[in-house]
Order: sequence, then structure tokens, then C-alpha cells
Amino acid sequence: MISAKELQLAKNSLWVLAARLGAQAALALFTILIARRLGSAGFGEYAFIASAVFIGNMLTTFGTDMLLIREIAARRDFSQLLPSLSLQLSFSIVLIVIAWVLPALPGQSAAGWQALKIYSLSLLPFAFFTVSSSVLRGLQQMDRYASLNLSTSLIQLAATYAFIKAGSSVVTLAWLLLAVQVAAAILAGWLCGDQFPNFHPMPLSLHQFQPVLPLAALSILGILYQRLGILLVTFWLGAVATGWFSAALRVVEFAKTAHLAVFTVLYPQMANSQDQLKDFRLVWLVLLAGSLTATLGIFLLASLLILILFGAEYSAAIPVLRLLAWMLVPFTVSTSLTLAFVAANREKPILIALTASLLTLILLNFLWLPRFGILGVGWAMLLAECLQAGMLLVQYPKKSPVVTTEVVHGD
Repeated sequence: MISAKELQLAKNSLWVLAARLGAQAALALFTILIARRLGSAGFGEYAFIASAVFIGNMLTTFGTDMLLIREIAARRDFSQLLPSLSLQLSFSIVLIVIAWVLPALPGQSAAGWQALKIYSLSLLPFAFFTVSSSVLRGLQQMDRYASLNLSTSLIQLAATYAFIKAGSSVVTLAWLLLAVQVAAAILAGWLCGDQFPNFHPMPLSLHQFQPVLPLAALSILGILYQRLGILLVTFWLGAVATGWFSAALRVVEFAKTAHLAVFTVLYPQMANSQDQLKDFRLVWLVLLAGSLTATLGIFLLASLLILILFGAEYSAAIPVLRLLAWMLVPFTVSTSLTLAFVAANREKPILIALTASLLTLILLNFLWLPRFGILGVGWAMLLAECLQAGMLLVQYPKKSPVVTTEVVHGD
């Protein structure tokens, strides 16, 4: 029998899914547009700077987004808003300065490194965007949150179509993306501005940042784990190979759209749940079935997808896409259990699994990347993802006494 929580989750998920599908469609068109207009080398440079800034954003966020969502969803506690924003802005300034003073890294052209410096400035509006969107998610204002992401994707697509032409420089793209992020931050602030009319800022202190440390460690490890492949391909094989690998990875990321929509809605509700696996059992089964279906579809249609979306220039991405498609099933397992642990304020099992899988990923990449190229990176990512999912499955019964208690009472 479907529970009230699952019905509410389904309603919110459908709304977010509809908007996320629109946003992902816009993002897919944006990706295809720049992949074709910049070429494989230019697209590889973009993939590198996007990954680097994405890592920087997660470093500056320092886990405060998950903390805000959890505290707002569970207790309507807004006291961490100003400390979170201040922390993110401070870290952003430090990383921007580092990006502007460092020399170009291996595998990057002068234009690519200049683009990275420009796009690093977006860490400042990213901070405002992150805090505002976390408020919307914590209050379960999923209509506004979904509208925010859809609007941002559409603005980015329209601006790219208008200003990025064949032969354009990645530097021009960096300026455009910076402007889009500023617009997104303004929109996010406007959408959540009326959600806490009686909010009074709390004084800043280091003590306020202590609850963030476990979540910060998770965020940093998680983003390094996700983006390590692109960084290593860039340093080792150059921009063209990065473009091929990124094309395959983007298709897999597009396939996660429905899952990410459900996870977005699911996390705030799990913060109020006593047994995350039991209360949302049907959700987990549907997500697993969906991931297996998507895996088989991508595996069988990999050649067609790459040639239609990106063109013959990216044909080297086809075998990598077939391999990366199998990550969807362990991704669903590991992400579901990660949310369950974080919602229950139990971060240690995730830290153990993430650390082990990250070290495995690094070791396998150094063993296989020089010998097998981007296909070796794909195998390393798949095995590391399976390891992470397996370790979380093993640890969940041992590290979740709330679940054990509920099962005993239910019997």
C-alpha cells in the first residue's frame, strides 16, 4: 500500500521532474551546441573549466547546503543562513585569487586557462544561488526551485545560441557563463526573499561552522570522486580526449534526470522520516528499475546517440559510453543510501565508503589511463562506483540503529 509520504513525494517529484526534464533538455541542447561550435578541443577545454569551477563551488559550499536543507526541513531553523553565506563567500575569494595567480596547468592552452580565471569569478554569485536554492528545497517549495533551475538553463541556452558561433573562443564562453550565473543568483534571491519575513540574522562565530564539518568532508570527497576522471584525462591526454570522454559522460548524466528529480524532493522528506528505507521502499524499487532500463537503452543505442548528438568527430566516445552506462545502477544504490545516512545525521559510513572508492579510483586511473586511455578511466569509474555502493549496503544495517528499532517494533 502506498503511504501518504510516498504520495506527497510522487506529487512533488512529478513537478520537479517536469521542470528538470525541461532544464536537462536545455542543458543537452547547450552541450550539443558548444560541442559542435567549439569542436572537440574547445569542448574539452570547456569540460575542464566547468569541472574545475564545479569542484571549486563544492569546496566553497563546504557542505552548508545540506546542513541548511536538513535544518530548515526538520525545524524551520534559518539561523545558519548568514554564517553559510559568509563562509562560502570567504572561500570563494580565496579560490579566485589562487586561480588568478597560478600558472597554466598541464593539458591547458593559454585561452583555456584564461577562461578558467574568468569563470572562477562565478563562485561569488554561486554562493548566493546555493544558499537561496537550499532555502527553497528545505521549505519544500519545489515549484519555485524547479522554476529557478529551468529558467537558468533556458537563459544559458538562449545566450549561448545568440553569442557563441562556430569558431568562437572558450574565453567568450566563459564571460557568457559568468553573466548567466549572476542572473541566476539574482533570480534565486528574488524567489526565496519572501520565505522568512521575520528572519533575524545571527551573530557570526566559529562555533556555528562545527556542524558543517562532516558534510563539508562529504561534499569535497564526493565532488573529487565525480570529477577526477575529467581532470586526469585533461592532464594526461589533452583537450581532444577530454572532449570525447566528456561527451560520453554527459549522456550518462542526462540519463540521471528522473533520479535526480526524485532525490531532490526526497532528501527534505527523509529528514523527517524515522526509517528512510522502509518509508520509501516503493521509491527505491522504481528508481532501481528505471536505472536498469536506462542502462540497457544507452548500451544498445550508444553509437546512435553519440553520432546524432555530437557528430562523427566524437565517435571515439562510443565504447566509453557503453561502459559508463553500467554506472547508473550502482549510482542509484549509493546515492539513495547516502541520502538516508545524511538525513539521519550519520555521515561516518559515507566518509568510509567515499574515501575507499576515491582511493580505488585514483589507483586504477594511474594504472589504466596510460595504457588504455579514456576507456581505462571508464573502467576505473565503474569499479569505484560498484565498490562505493557495496560498502554502503554493508554498513547500512550496522550504522542505522533507527532502522533496526523500527523493524523490531514492526514485528
